[in-house]
Amino acid sequence: MIDVIELAASGLDAYANVQDVIARNLANANTIGFKKNIISFKTILSTVDGVETSSLQTNYGVDQSNGSLTYTSNSLDIAIDGDGFFTLETDKGMRYTRNGQFQLSNVGEIITDTGSKLMGQSGPIIIPKGGREIVIDNKGVVKVDGKDIGRLIITNFTDLTRLVPTGNSMFKAPLETISEGGDEKFRVAQGYLERSNVNIVMEMVNMITNMRSYEASNNVIKTFSDLMARLISSQTI
Repeated sequence: MIDVIELAASGLDAYANVQDVIARNLANANTIGFKKNIISFKTILSTVDGVETSSLQTNYGVDQSNGSLTYTSNSLDIAIDGDGFFTLETDKGMRYTRNGQFQLSNVGEIITDTGSKLMGQSGPIIIPKGGREIVIDNKGVVKVDGKDIGRLIITNFTDLTRLVPTGNSMFKAPLETISEGGDEKFRVAQGYLERSNVNIVMEMVNMITNMRSYEASNNVIKTFSDLMARLISSQTI
C-alpha cells in the first residue's frame, strides 16, 4: 500500500513539472523566435539490498521546429526560412537565436533589444553613418545604399538537442556541434519575423489533460491514506 502511495506521489511531482512547462510555453506564445519546451519521463529501476525500487527521471528538451513567418515590412526584422540560427556576440560569449527582431545601436551596430550584436563573417554588422537603404538578400548579404558591407553568419548544428536555452530566445552550444559544411538549407527573409512555434490550442488541451491526471493521482493518495487511517484505527480498538 505504501508503494502505491509513493508511486502516486511521484506522479504528482511529474504532473506539476508538466504544468510548469505548459505555463512557460503559453507565457511565450507571442515571443518572437521562441521554441516550445518539452518534457518527458523515464522510469529507472534499481535494486538496493535485494529490494527492487523505481524512480522517475525527468528530461527537459526543446522543440526546434520552425514557427510561421509574419511580414512586418521593417528592414531590421529578419527571419530564417529553413535551417540555422542567427549568430550573436554577447557579454557572455556567442549565442544563437531565431529571433530576428533587431535595431541599430548609437554607433550603427545591428543589435538585439538586450544589446547583443548580430555577427557577420567579418565581425559585427555595422551600418555606415548616413546609410539609408538597408537591404539583406536571401543569402544574408547586407547592402547599404547598394554597397555590400557584410554577410550574416547563419550557424547550423550537427545535434540540435545539445543547444541549451539561455533566455530571450537565445541558445548556447558546444563548439564541436557547429556544422562547418553541408548544403545551406535556408533563405533569409528581410521584413519578416518568425513567430513562436507554440500551438496555444494544443497547450490548453494538454493543460486540461494534465490537470485531470493530477487530480486522479491526488484522489488515489487520498483514498489509500483514508484506508490506512481506518486500518490503523481498527487495530487500536
